[in-house]
Amino acid sequence: MALKGCLEDLGICDILQVLGLSKKTGILTLNGAAGGGEVSFLDGQVIRASSTLFPEALGQLLCKSHLVTAEQVAEALALQRTLASHQPLGHILIELFHIPAVEVEKVIAAQIERIVLSFFSWTEGYFSFQLEDVKSFDSARLNPLDFMLEHGLSSQRLVVKGSKLSELGCENDLDESVIDREIDLLKVQQGQCGLDLLRGMLAELEHPELGGGIILLILRYASELMDRAIVFDVRGNQLVGLGQFGLDDLNIAAAEIVRKMRLQVEPGSLFAQVLRDKIAVRSVLKNTAAEECLKEFLHGVSEKVFVAPLVSDGKVVALLYGDNFLLNRPLPAVNAFEVFLSQAGVAMEQALQGID
Repeated sequence: MALKGCLEDLGICDILQVLGLSKKTGILTLNGAAGGGEVSFLDGQVIRASSTLFPEALGQLLCKSHLVTAEQVAEALALQRTLASHQPLGHILIELFHIPAVEVEKVIAAQIERIVLSFFSWTEGYFSFQLEDVKSFDSARLNPLDFMLEHGLSSQRLVVKGSKLSELGCENDLDESVIDREIDLLKVQQGQCGLDLLRGMLAELEHPELGGGIILLILRYASELMDRAIVFDVRGNQLVGLGQFGLDDLNIAAAEIVRKMRLQVEPGSLFAQVLRDKIAVRSVLKNTAAEECLKEFLHGVSEKVFVAPLVSDGKVVALLYGDNFLLNRPLPAVNAFEVFLSQAGVAMEQALQGID
């Protein structure tokens, strides 16, 4: 899976969720106005991070933590340069001076977390993720920082912590017990079944043989959460129907009607809002001609409907409409589904190009 795009469209929060929940191994590269950075993942866990804004070497941080002296660091670095194969500075310091390994691990983990959390403030720039084997501890690639963990940090925890930090604005205000409760709540909302479904759907997105079947995959996932849904191709200010589920009871020709559907997006409509902001919304359909046409075809809609964009390379390539009108029940939590849609946009654009 090659994942790339603009941070304006897919923020670090969504990226971490996609890579964490799909248990990817590889390197995420970030480039923004503030600088550049990298985050390495092993089975979805964050094991390494670097940033041009955090130039401190491990030795400096260990000195600040009073675990070693500057003289000990200098001796360890001198030894490191003589070794035939690279060894992390932390390992050498542990062996030479019997520093508790757990304390070194804490310093490295804290620095990785600090770097990753700093990326949550990057709202502009570009990212790319490439699947690749993470370099082992004897790789020269780890010079000169050596900020790497054998057992990584939870991407899910970093997502919750980063979101809280963005909300509070100050790291000193973060309460670990609050973070724990937020994670527990998120797990309950998503449920193990929901997470398993997300992982399975993300895995299916990687199959190149899907082609146009990506539309059916999106609708299949939506069917787990909603009574009915429609996927629209976005062509300028026009929405063109591509596929649906849950509408066959309304009209035996529902699929054909949807494919012939052309809705003009007007300023002030819910569709225009989603196209502009590029984020999913739960809201009331408004009274533009396109929305009234949709209401008439659907024989009514829920008080609140779900409209979400599928974004690729900075543009909305498709929209998904869904509701729970038939059973008259509120929409469930769709956090995992939104994570899926954030990744599905790239595959969707490729499918639409094949259709054209």
